[in-house]
Amino acid sequence: METKSIQQFLNSYSVKMIIVSGLAIFLLIPSFLIQDVIHERIALSKEVKNELYAQWGGKQVIAGPVLNVPFLVTGQEENNQVINERHGVAHFLPETLKTEGVLYPETRKRGIYKVVVYEGKLKLKGSFAQPDVSQFDLQNARYNWDAAYFTIGVSDMRGIKNLPELVVNGQKCKVEPGVADTDLFQSGITIKTNAVDLKHPMNFEMELDLNGSEDLSVEALGKTSEVDIKSDWADPGFTGGFLPSNRQVSAKGFTANWLVTHLNRNFPQQWIDRKYNTHDAKLGVELLLPVDHYQKSMRSAKYAILFIALNFIIFIFMEIKSKTRIHPFQYSLVAFALLIFYTLLTSIGEQIGFNWAYLISAIAVTLLISWYTFTILRNIPMVAWITLLQTGLYTFLFTILQLQDYALLAGSIGLFVILGIIMRASQEIKWYSEG
Repeated sequence: METKSIQQFLNSYSVKMIIVSGLAIFLLIPSFLIQDVIHERIALSKEVKNELYAQWGGKQVIAGPVLNVPFLVTGQEENNQVINERHGVAHFLPETLKTEGVLYPETRKRGIYKVVVYEGKLKLKGSFAQPDVSQFDLQNARYNWDAAYFTIGVSDMRGIKNLPELVVNGQKCKVEPGVADTDLFQSGITIKTNAVDLKHPMNFEMELDLNGSEDLSVEALGKTSEVDIKSDWADPGFTGGFLPSNRQVSAKGFTANWLVTHLNRNFPQQWIDRKYNTHDAKLGVELLLPVDHYQKSMRSAKYAILFIALNFIIFIFMEIKSKTRIHPFQYSLVAFALLIFYTLLTSIGEQIGFNWAYLISAIAVTLLISWYTFTILRNIPMVAWITLLQTGLYTFLFTILQLQDYALLAGSIGLFVILGIIMRASQEIKWYSEG
């Protein structure tokens, strides 16, 4: 008699709900493990991309040219010896700077991973005003005009593909690798002024061919800076501290134009040593690939508990309605089928892209669960309800994943509607026997 009472207690729907709820919470562990697998694939993808970037050339940032003049400040003399000497460099930014760039993108693959690289052809031209050292207000300063030099910042020197020449007032100046000082740029090229007359305004121009990956940026260092970039890449993203004043994007490519003045920046046209940082004046374009399927797979996996909970609720309803006992182990098998969806989505997405992988994975899991439900209940109408539930859930999730700005709104409304449907369905269930 006692054994029968225990059996009745264990078979009660209240206990079943507690067991199933605990099972759903326990099955969160595999969902977290799946997210860890996706993180590992993301890390591997980034590692492969970085290897390709290292071989071709990384994200490029071009800055300059900047005129640099070394100086020496001497102090007082004691016993015919100079004390308190100070060495420094005065930096002069161009009066006008115009950068014209054309990007020739290319998609490269290694295994299942692909990245976008480009060959860029840049033309820099502009002018320098006559340097005015009186603004520095340095006492006893001697400027070494003969040792003056231009520097141009290039973030990844491996990408330079030509032998550039800086032409100043019609004179070609020799270009040397590396920067003579690191006050403004950590890497780049240095150009000796040689016979250039620095006591007068200077016009300059330079052509630079370089390889890069994903992103090309330019620092707006001119008192008036104009930047024109165009390419046949149809998916650009504009980066940096300034948006283009004009842009045109179509399936055939894009053109973008920037106009920045010195009033838009937080540093002047000239200073000494490392007083200012010019990196905040960066602007440019990023060549975007279609949305990474790993990101969508990760967002999908975060909805695993929703799918498991809703399926468990529906199975409990069907169990009560059909008077057919469903074992907790069978609940577990359904949950694992739902979890396998995310591994299928990630692995197939690596091969054929997210959308087709989502369709294939959703159909496969829906058919598997529908078939398993039929073997348990032998009830075609209930199997149809399960199939409809799976189809609705996967359609709902796909819709959310496609939305960026309205994903939260659509998800909230969808969950509200689902909760209302469950509440209505629960009214048809007799939760307590009349006996």
